[in-house]
Amino acid sequence: MALDDPFFDRGMTIHVTISGLQVAADIGVYAHEHGRAQPLVVDILLAIDAPAHDALQETIDYQRVADDAHALALRRTALIETYAMRLAERCIAHPRVQRAEVRVSKPGALRGGLAGARVSLAR
Repeated sequence: MALDDPFFDRGMTIHVTISGLQVAADIGVYAHEHGRAQPLVVDILLAIDAPAHDALQETIDYQRVADDAHALALRRTALIETYAMRLAERCIAHPRVQRAEVRVSKPGALRGGLAGARVSLAR
């Protein structure tokens, strides 16, 4: 359906996703984790109001969200939960975002599995 279609429902919610974003983070609680970058895999789901026009300023810039994820990864953080919460807070601060869900996995945290956290915030 085209955005200029007269039947386009301006009240609908759009879900914008970023999946499998890999960031190198200074994260971990143990001494051997401090000061060395570790991989995180970030998935983000953002609920926004449907854009009125086919223009970037009517939605959210995926690159801006990815840049926020990378910038936060440079900040020393002990817990995956804290990183996920901070990223969700940055996402929800964008005026177009009504709800943000951030899932973060740390591939090296467990032998044979993933450890992670999921945070949801709404306006």
